[in-house]
Amino acid sequence: MVSHSELRKLFCSADAVCFDVDSTVIREEGIDELAKICGVADAVSEMTKRAMGGAVPFRAALSERLALIQPSREQVQRLIAEHPPHLTPGIRMFSSALEET
Repeated sequence: MVSHSELRKLFCSADAVCFDVDSTVIREEGIDELAKICGVADAVSEMTKRAMGGAVPFRAALSERLALIQPSREQVQRLIAEHPPHLTPGIRMFSSALEET
């Protein structure tokens, strides 16, 4: 384990930091929420389970799930309007702490 100050120093000295946004930065899984709006939640959920179990490579599973969903711009806008993402507790504090240094 590293201390909070060591972690802050590490993040602040990095050239880039990448996060998995879904269920990390925000509480929701965007692809699952979009699948619900588009009426294909069960099929997408099954595909996700297969991918998480290692039966399907991540990239292939993502492509297949998006092919199942086939969202229109209107459906994406509806998702954002009806189900705006919620930040994970602590993420705002985390980003503010990085800005302080």
